[in-house]
Amino acid sequence: MKFNVYEAWQPEWKSAIERIDSKLADIFFLPEWYATWENYEHSVAKCIVAEEDDYLFVYPFLMRSIEGYDIATECFDIQSAYGYGGVITNNVSVPKPVIGKFNDKVTEWLTDNNVIAEFVREHPLLDHCRRDADYVLARKNIYIEASRNYRILELKNHQHVSKFRRDEKLKVVIDDRLEGMDEFVRLYHLNANRIGMSKYYFFSEEYFSLIKNLLKDHARLINIYYEDHLIHSLIYLFYGNKASLHLAGADHSLYKFNLSAVSFFESVLYSAELGLETVNIGGGLTADEQDGLYRFKKNFSNNIKDVYIGKKVINQLVYDSLVSQWEEKYPHLKDKYKRFFLKYRQVD
Repeated sequence: MKFNVYEAWQPEWKSAIERIDSKLADIFFLPEWYATWENYEHSVAKCIVAEEDDYLFVYPFLMRSIEGYDIATECFDIQSAYGYGGVITNNVSVPKPVIGKFNDKVTEWLTDNNVIAEFVREHPLLDHCRRDADYVLARKNIYIEASRNYRILELKNHQHVSKFRRDEKLKVVIDDRLEGMDEFVRLYHLNANRIGMSKYYFFSEEYFSLIKNLLKDHARLINIYYEDHLIHSLIYLFYGNKASLHLAGADHSLYKFNLSAVSFFESVLYSAELGLETVNIGGGLTADEQDGLYRFKKNFSNNIKDVYIGKKVINQLVYDSLVSQWEEKYPHLKDKYKRFFLKYRQVD
């Protein structure tokens, strides 16, 4: 088996992605996507590219040094970047023995490079080739079929969007050059403060700047204006036949109504214009089907996919030691992060 590991700046990563049908890939596997997360996650973006016969495997991840603990040598863990990840291939029917050989080679490389744990955010539409990890259900995602004739399922939200589209004071503008990114950041942080998001989600100015500079061919801003004032903005991502709604911000002081329904609707219409097939509007905050956000999003589509996360311990002895040291150093965080796999990363 041919087996290589590349970083985001090396052209071989992008070349491998381009050898895979775009319907079998997504923006979340591109080196540009991973490059936007390196500094924020204090990690190095890497990608395993392997080949066996006519089967091509691409597996990107963030590799981070583990610091602040008493361990004999430098160790690392790896995880998918924010969004979705896992392994993609050029064929949806890779024989199990070939997948097994690939997984063995990956685990061997991780072991040789002092990686002690692996966390996978499995892509719900591209899960035909998985790492040999333990998978658990994280939540459910809602996907909308892109169509110019899309109609919202639930009557109340359908009427709300129809009313919006008749209001001459309101308009939607697609920013295909991301020129309004600074205004988006202002609205995003305004909204994050309003709803009390955790510290992690207050992404840096650098992060948004990297999206603008590195992902301009795969990102748009869907902006909603009220009397020429920007009141809602959404980062829309697309690649191949898929679109995903990334982050949104809003100024509720200028317009009191929830504009999420409008942004969902407009993203579906825009996706249809681009010739895409599906729009991922995400899911709830938990796997609970009574989750309020999940129930709201179910009003827009019956196409629901399970989202799984994968956990694999590569070095059990070191992993157990890290967790034990973390529990001693941060006893007040033990209950808060008891379900986290890489819990030793949490320090506040």
